[in-house]
Amino acid sequence: MKAARKSGITLVELMVAAVLASMVIGAAMNIWSYARRNISRTTTRQILQMDAQRILTQFKADMKAAKAETFQSTADPLTLVFKRYVVDDTDNTKLSADKIEEIRYVFSKPILRRQVVGSYQKTLSTNVDNIRVSRKELSEAQREDEAYLEARVDIALDLAAKPPGTDIEERFSQHTSAVIRDEFYSLANKEREEVLTIASEVAEELDKPADSSFFNEELNAQSLSSLTEEQLADLLETQEGAITEAKKNLSELDDRIEDVDTGKRWWQIGWWSNDEGADVKKMREDLGKIRCPDEGPLPDKEDKTRPSDQVDGVLERINNKIGNLESQFYTKSYAGTTILDADSDNVETQRQAALQKRAYEMKLTDRQIDKAMEGMSDEEKAEAEASNVKKMIDAFNRTEEEIREEYRTSAVAPEGSTQFEELVQREIRDQAFIKEQYNACNLDWMESSSEDQNAIKAYEGAKQLKSLAESKKETLKLKEMAIDNKVEIDEAKRIKQESFTGN
Repeated sequence: MKAARKSGITLVELMVAAVLASMVIGAAMNIWSYARRNISRTTTRQILQMDAQRILTQFKADMKAAKAETFQSTADPLTLVFKRYVVDDTDNTKLSADKIEEIRYVFSKPILRRQVVGSYQKTLSTNVDNIRVSRKELSEAQREDEAYLEARVDIALDLAAKPPGTDIEERFSQHTSAVIRDEFYSLANKEREEVLTIASEVAEELDKPADSSFFNEELNAQSLSSLTEEQLADLLETQEGAITEAKKNLSELDDRIEDVDTGKRWWQIGWWSNDEGADVKKMREDLGKIRCPDEGPLPDKEDKTRPSDQVDGVLERINNKIGNLESQFYTKSYAGTTILDADSDNVETQRQAALQKRAYEMKLTDRQIDKAMEGMSDEEKAEAEASNVKKMIDAFNRTEEEIREEYRTSAVAPEGSTQFEELVQREIRDQAFIKEQYNACNLDWMESSSEDQNAIKAYEGAKQLKSLAESKKETLKLKEMAIDNKVEIDEAKRIKQESFTGN
């Protein structure tokens, strides 16, 4: 009679299983760690790009409205000071010939601030590593033919930041040129009325409280026909270079758009459908499909059918989605707390509503930092601490002396003056209010239902898409402008030829 077979697990089998399990878990953790770091780095690169775009857009708008022969710059710390015309009260497509205000840019590494002297100031970025501003110096001989180049201001930005939880510094550089129209038209002996005429979109940038290069960077064939063949050839080369650069940037942007995670998965159908993620995914696809040809002519601007106009359409949908989700999130996060009205007629209520929103955004960012820290090993946490990685609220909290030092550095008002003291005390009150609203904000609901998780993922994807869509729109506008300019240069050549032959 055969003995009964015993069932069970031997020590060897147990050891083999343990080794295999540890290998699987180790591989999974490595993949998760890599993904988390990659997301953190991608987010940081987007922040740097948005900062650069914000700075250069504001700078170019300021240059367009600057008054001739008022531009000055100093080093250590870098300061740019100039006077500019103010948008006319009755027509936002014109500058007022009588109203002038002084603008000051102050760079104290890593902070770049912009101030309307005697009024508000705004921090444009806290990630600036270096900024270089220069103007072309011409010889006497060059001034005879190329005096207009003296009206150009070149600005180069280097931004840097360390993603949370890493010791790897992400960098982003961008440069542009802007023309001081008042000086250009003075050198070209143009009518004063042309100096004061601006586009409404530039007026919006100039009018932003606290908050494009060759005039609109658009060239005119009739004016260009007075240039020499060599000057036209140089302008043409510049436009072709701009098109090449724009193509490269658009390719990179499209790759990043394709990588945006909307939270929508193939299996989410029927009972498990993810409508919010599906909406954002459709926006991502529509944004990625928008293309711009390399040659003109393009559709007329008034038709509003250009590639940049198509991006505007997608951006409107993205902003509506963000607004709808943000309103839901905001209500849930401040349940039991008074939500201040940003559209109130009371100016102080509007200001406090903006501070409440800022506290909410800090809380969201800190939640992401907490989640990243939870997935770190002890070694990674030690690296983060050594890199002085802080939560947003901790970095925001400053002593009174630190606040005073910020205002001293920015030179917003003479130290000891009534205005200086008022600004310091208001900043102290604002800091306390933001901390109070930060503590009142409760994000525990974000860990609950799968429906909430879908909405959160869709929201995060939409926010990334908004940033990328804005960058794509600006890059498309630069490419479209260069294509239009090429058409005008070709027309200028034709006019010169007709003038020469008499036909």
